[in-house]
Amino acid sequence: MDYSPSAKELSHFPFLKKAQDHIKKSFPPVDQLLKEEKGTFLTGLAVRRINQALASKKNISACFQHRDDEEIASYVLARIIVSCVQDKQLYDRLTRYEAERAYYFLNSETGSESEKGWNENAVLDDEQNSRIATYIAAEFAIDLSRDRMPLADYIEIVSVLHEERFKLVNRRVRKGYVEIKKEELLELLRERIRVILRRDLPYHVPKAICEQLAPVAESIKKEYQEKMLQQFGSLEESAFPPCMQALITALTSGANLTHAGRFALTTFVHTVGMDVPAIARLYARSPDFDPEKTMYQVEHITGRGGSGTEYTAPACAAMRTTGLCVNPAPLCERVSHPLSYYKVKKRENAGKVIKKANTQKIPPT
Repeated sequence: MDYSPSAKELSHFPFLKKAQDHIKKSFPPVDQLLKEEKGTFLTGLAVRRINQALASKKNISACFQHRDDEEIASYVLARIIVSCVQDKQLYDRLTRYEAERAYYFLNSETGSESEKGWNENAVLDDEQNSRIATYIAAEFAIDLSRDRMPLADYIEIVSVLHEERFKLVNRRVRKGYVEIKKEELLELLRERIRVILRRDLPYHVPKAICEQLAPVAESIKKEYQEKMLQQFGSLEESAFPPCMQALITALTSGANLTHAGRFALTTFVHTVGMDVPAIARLYARSPDFDPEKTMYQVEHITGRGGSGTEYTAPACAAMRTTGLCVNPAPLCERVSHPLSYYKVKKRENAGKVIKKANTQKIPPT
């Protein structure tokens, strides 16, 4: 008999196609749902889901306090809301959170000697894979019974993983396939889920629905900006990565930056806390500086213009592709994004200041 996931299993993995089919029978179309009391409740669950994705410390529980179809609906609404916000970092954070949840649920499904699992109906095959794990893996084009994966799929999945064991140079590749260890399969499935869920965002949400969700979307955007300010703290140029320092040096020496260079610098300094007028002043020494044109471009990139879209700073891979990755420092080898470099460098700088203060001798009185 073919296996069909239960409603409880679908609520734990709401990104499955069968989960989407399941709630179509339970709720009216989104525009109608949002006008109902039930829609307000589900929107609240979706906002809670997004806030968890933004939190530095995730609190994932396999025991839900609401119905299975409500859990699935909150997943769908969360993706609709962030699509209305139009922020790439929000897409990234939400999809990573959903993938982390799925990974946690897959590992806690059957429990352990000291803790009961959440899925009392779990059945394991000869290779100790549950039916729902095999089902999810199949939907995301991974075969849990095999010890290899197509090279192209592997490269896409591990592009954001920094552990040495996942680097292609440390893997065995034969006839277009990368060899995989049994214990790595769920990790790679987690990353595959993240890649596919991210690829599907943003949704093309009708304008009328985004207008209905505008107050919620605005509160999410404000909450996210506050968290980013808390995360990055006061602006500290000495912690900028070499690529950004090189772009600023080029500007102050009177050089023209490429479009890619302007985009990368603007999105980076905006994210770490520089306001629009200050960003515009960075470009004042450029030979082709045009105040009106510069303000328009900066406002457009930072989401202050008509589109409302707030762009994200390019990752290190994109910086290399556009030739903007220059003078890499040792720290660059440990991060995959200029913003990650900035956060780590700020912590290192703060640690040095504290250490220096603690080692200073108190002068005799």
